[in-house]
Amino acid sequence: MVGIEELGRTCKRAAALAGMFLVTLGLSLAASQGSKSKPSNSGWTVNFTGTSLDTHFWVVANGRAPGYIPCDHIGYFVPSHVLVGGGYLTLVLTQSVGTVDTCTGFISDGAEIYTRKTYGYGTYQWVMRMSSTATSPTGDGTPVSGSVSAGFIYVNNSETEIDFEFPGYEEYVPTGDDPSDTLYMVNWLNPNPSTAPTSNEETYSAVSGLNVATKFYTYKFIWQPGSITYYVDGQLMATHTTNVPSAPAHFMINHWGTDNPNWGGVATANVTRYFYVQSVSYTPLP
Repeated sequence: MVGIEELGRTCKRAAALAGMFLVTLGLSLAASQGSKSKPSNSGWTVNFTGTSLDTHFWVVANGRAPGYIPCDHIGYFVPSHVLVGGGYLTLVLTQSVGTVDTCTGFISDGAEIYTRKTYGYGTYQWVMRMSSTATSPTGDGTPVSGSVSAGFIYVNNSETEIDFEFPGYEEYVPTGDDPSDTLYMVNWLNPNPSTAPTSNEETYSAVSGLNVATKFYTYKFIWQPGSITYYVDGQLMATHTTNVPSAPAHFMINHWGTDNPNWGGVATANVTRYFYVQSVSYTPLP
């Protein structure tokens, strides 16, 4: 495993994401942010048993997704791409050739869920296998260019955002990292949510060699005033003490398409991808 690098936002990755977050999660969260929910101090664990989500607890996104590029790519979150069965949540992503604006481009249909309530400082955990072509949770599969899978928290135009993110392919990665196997641990603090976040408001670390698309790992971060510590299978991966947010945020999981070599990779049409989640939990600070 390559060593972990804690870096500021690179110019190339900043350019790739700057437009995305404006169209992105904020749109899918518009309903919840229209009337801010009171943050909850209660801990919880969700094991995805049964055949449906508890919609009193979760919202299934239905609308625009990140990654819009005029006359090239447009993405959506589609409720039918959220599946529950066999003890897993499955978020499906497809990409097809179609009309974007007035041009021939790529259309991505992905999936996203998020909690109705917001949560503050504490321990956040996901047990998940990142995006791949595996048609079953334990089957063989590989990552595919044109996708991002993530477990994260988010609110109000990145007033708070803390992420575990896996781009299916990225041309520009930290030195020594694998462009098809790089996990990002990211946090944002946007002090003025009426405007888009900037590269100065983000801190990230990256690590390769985990093969996150081929097996399940337990992803955990502990968010405290002034610091965030990131763990994978109990191993400390990074500690961030800059751009640490404080506003309570929604617990989220999503899988969305890209056509950008700098983030997620160029689109791959007609290849279905699957993102599997076994369980998630939140424990407030004592």
